[in-house]
Amino acid sequence: MKDFLSGSKFYPLEIVIDDREPDAMLEYLLFYKNIIVRKERLLVGDYLLDSELIVERKTPSDFSASIKDGRFFKQAGKLANSKVPACLILEGRKREYKNLGFSKNAVQAILMSVSLIFKIPILRAKTQKDTVSIMLQSFKQLTKDKLADYKFHPRLKPKFKSQQSDKYLKQKIHILEGFPGIGADRAELLLNHFGNLQNIFNAPESELSKVVGIGKSTIERMKLILNEGNFNNA
Repeated sequence: MKDFLSGSKFYPLEIVIDDREPDAMLEYLLFYKNIIVRKERLLVGDYLLDSELIVERKTPSDFSASIKDGRFFKQAGKLANSKVPACLILEGRKREYKNLGFSKNAVQAILMSVSLIFKIPILRAKTQKDTVSIMLQSFKQLTKDKLADYKFHPRLKPKFKSQQSDKYLKQKIHILEGFPGIGADRAELLLNHFGNLQNIFNAPESELSKVVGIGKSTIERMKLILNEGNFNNA
């Protein structure tokens, strides 16, 4: 196993995989020890990386079938209309796309429509392993300004500036760890940014998202838990 971000021991990237994707893709992602992976049914795309990037993966057979049954351009439209940046990864060797029953000009026209009309970047990968690598590199490129705040020098935990004077630090971290997608490292980053639990719980999404590793899905689940119902008085 190796770190997704070189030298980083504390940045956990959360990736949601569509539950129809092959298990092999999950295994390739779990090769990186600072990635959190979970499977669920996605309405758009096949992979959602920290609510920062959507990836649609197409193999030659899926590419052909989706064009023939009309799914391809519907999927492209969903990707284009998403508020989250998206890309399309064509997986497989180029020669595999030459024997799909479409002319070279037809395939070229389809891909040009995706890139020029739908404004969706098209990336190429030879294997499933390559797809994972390209996906992660795309995420790092897309979020490089956000990640630039952290140098990711080798260390077990991020330094928490108030940890020596905060006798309740462990309890605060334990509380935050109860929220899906928040481990000890993200909890410390939140406390380091906001100072205390009350500020975290009252913070708007725009402010929470400034903390590295805290994506839209994590924020939505946190807010849902905080605002969900009340205990009935007996």
